[in-house]
Amino acid sequence: VGEHHADRGAAPEDAVQVVADDRPPEVALVAVRPAWVRVSAQDGTILFEKILDAGERYVLPADAEGPRLRAGNSGSVYFLVDGAAYGPAGAGTSVARSVALGAGEITGAFALADLPEEFLPDARPSVAENAAAD
Repeated sequence: VGEHHADRGAAPEDAVQVVADDRPPEVALVAVRPAWVRVSAQDGTILFEKILDAGERYVLPADAEGPRLRAGNSGSVYFLVDGAAYGPAGAGTSVARSVALGAGEITGAFALADLPEEFLPDARPSVAENAAAD
């Protein structure tokens, strides 16, 4: 009788769903006006550095360890956590220093922002439809 219980077909599907639900949130930076940004790992390694043009986004690597942001014109730099906008990173043209870029750190430290649609990522359903059409 014990062998019959161990051989349930639904268990592998349940396990796959749990893994999919546990993916880390996607964190990105977006500029509404040109702004210089530098993203560094916890050990000081520079992961990304450039002037983001208006509407340009940078998606942080999911495996980045303790990423931090330094940004000029920080009032023009916002954070996207799974597509929801937070920020800005600072005030006006000031320099934001050592801003923690973990999803929980961003959502805990910054208010939701009402950004125009052109600065937000494409709607996720269209991405899913494109992937399904492949």
